[in-house]
Amino acid sequence: APVFELFSEEYSIKALRLKEQNPPLIEELHELYKFIKPENALEYLHDSIDHLNSLMTLFNLGYIDLTDRSNSEILTHLIIRKAIVLLKNKPVRELLQIQDKIQEKYLVNFSIFQSLPDFWGLAQHFPVMPLSKLDTMPTRSASLWDITCDSDGEIDFDNKNPLFLHSVDLDEEEYFLGFFKVGAYQEVLGMKHNLFTRPTTATIAIDEEGYRIEELVKSDPLIDILEDLNYNPLTIQNRLLENIQNSVHIDAQTRAEIYRRMESFLHENGYLKTFN
Repeated sequence: APVFELFSEEYSIKALRLKEQNPPLIEELHELYKFIKPENALEYLHDSIDHLNSLMTLFNLGYIDLTDRSNSEILTHLIIRKAIVLLKNKPVRELLQIQDKIQEKYLVNFSIFQSLPDFWGLAQHFPVMPLSKLDTMPTRSASLWDITCDSDGEIDFDNKNPLFLHSVDLDEEEYFLGFFKVGAYQEVLGMKHNLFTRPTTATIAIDEEGYRIEELVKSDPLIDILEDLNYNPLTIQNRLLENIQNSVHIDAQTRAEIYRRMESFLHENGYLKTFN
């Protein structure tokens, strides 16, 4: 499944909005970020997490404003990112103990409820690994979030079964994850949660000459899922057309374009699309 977003991508140095006078803890965070190096990286990492917790308390009590909170989060995540790079070749036991506090959140184009229902229902562990950057050691402790609107659509970082992934710039490269030992059993259990059905599947044969795709089965379109749930597709399309045509806020050309797009959407699957 493709990764769509790393939640910390928004924490960039360009997003900082430091004031002429900042709260002392934010000034200290800024100093930590500027002067972090290998010999003090672990200490500064701990300090930044402690500072962030204190600043969140100050925000909740009304002593700092939203800009200060944003600067606090950005600086802390920049320090975490820098510290992980500086410490990546060092077997630091203490760093392993705080991985859950410095984890990266990866937004993945799949539905846990559809593709891994036994994880959601029984907390069964499924092997996960990156399919990209296999010649580079992954260093970010990771939790995975699916694209459903359900708060249970998350695979938390687990210290007993830790998942480490790569820091990637998704504007520059694609990044894919593989989920293993799922099989037909998980697919049968999937319940079309949030109108997601099984993803497009490929049967791949591997031999001495390489690999070939023997069969490609596309995911069901939304219109078919709605019909399976006892909705009448023709009624849905007619109601869409009627509502669009009766709108007084858009002209005839825009009405036609909106209906074309809506009808096209109904004949696609519910997973997000990427365009390169």
